Amino acid sequence: MARKGGLTPMWSDREVERLFDYFVDRAEERIYKVLQRAGEEFVKIARKKGNYQDHTGNLRSSIGYVIVKDGDILTENYELSEKGSERHPGMREAKRLVSELIPLYKRGWVLIGVAAMPYAKYVEAIDNLDVISVATEHTEDWIKKQSRILFSKLAEKGY
Repeated sequence: MARKGGLTPMWSDREVERLFDYFVDRAEERIYKVLQRAGEEFVKIARKKGNYQDHTGNLRSSIGYVIVKDGDILTENYELSEKGSERHPGMREAKRLVSELIPLYKRGWVLIGVAAMPYAKYVEAIDNLDVISVATEHTEDWIKKQSRILFSKLAEKGY
């Protein structure tokens, strides 16, 4: 009897696909958790440590974040300032700005953090006060660190 050449598969195509889907799902779950923690840190630092007087509450109420995957919002965090005379316009402005930014990111993952009041950049630039700069730098550094840790672990396991 003649023997067939080649290798005998250890797994079916279906089993390989299922295993691949499992690892993709785990990777996406990890990406989501990293971005969510980074977003929460961003808003916590920006809302608490901003060294400016926010009389109306609009500027702090305009600070928020969203996590977007392939153009769809997965998580968002907007919160009214604890103090101020008219805080709602700030939150509305944050949601409006985010809705303008989301269409720019139709593919992949993105974390969008905002201080949406139009005068926020002037408070930072002209008055030399922190609105979100420190929070942004901290968040970027944290994401880079977590990414290095994740990829190091993957490399250790041979992926």
